[in-house]
Amino acid sequence: MRTLPLLLGVVLVVVVVVVRAVHAEPPPPMESRSAAEVLQALEQSKTNSSTLAAVRWYVEVTHGTTLEAPVGSPKTTLGAWSDNGALLAAESALGSCEPMKKEDAAAALALLKRTGDALPPLLRGVALREKGDATGAERAFVDEARATLPAAGCPSEHPMYSFRRVSRLSVMASCLARWKAKDAAAVKALLERAKTCAANNHAVG
Repeated sequence: MRTLPLLLGVVLVVVVVVVRAVHAEPPPPMESRSAAEVLQALEQSKTNSSTLAAVRWYVEVTHGTTLEAPVGSPKTTLGAWSDNGALLAAESALGSCEPMKKEDAAAALALLKRTGDALPPLLRGVALREKGDATGAERAFVDEARATLPAAGCPSEHPMYSFRRVSRLSVMASCLARWKAKDAAAVKALLERAKTCAANNHAVG
């Protein structure tokens, strides 16, 4: 009877080691690919509308020309570990939501009209702002900010995701501050909490 608890203990240790090894795994060899060709492959594969909308924004609004993907992966791959590199780059490029150039605003509005709610929240918010819908724009940002962290405590995750959350919240807080949104202070508080979570995340990375 003592062998069963011992066996379970060994299995648990193996699982923990494997999980830590997976979290510590370095990125695979990567290569640059034409973003336009990746977009074409996604269109042909009938990928989900939100992913497609994000890549369209990256190409048509952000003017991204390349994407990094693991060597040998399918043409529809957008990054390592199932990341959507196009969306991450497009969100980062928002900065503090400075006024868009006329042609970029036109492209953003065309995408909003074409994809509607399939456009990821931050991109949709910026497009709504360009449309003149300040309330809709701010709500998209605030709702997304509140969804990024649990009501209490910190998520258990790889440190990369903790710091990625800080970057995204920094964009949200900067944009809302620029727009003088009434919830800007609340999102800034979320950002500070996310920074604390990231600083205290000592998971294997």
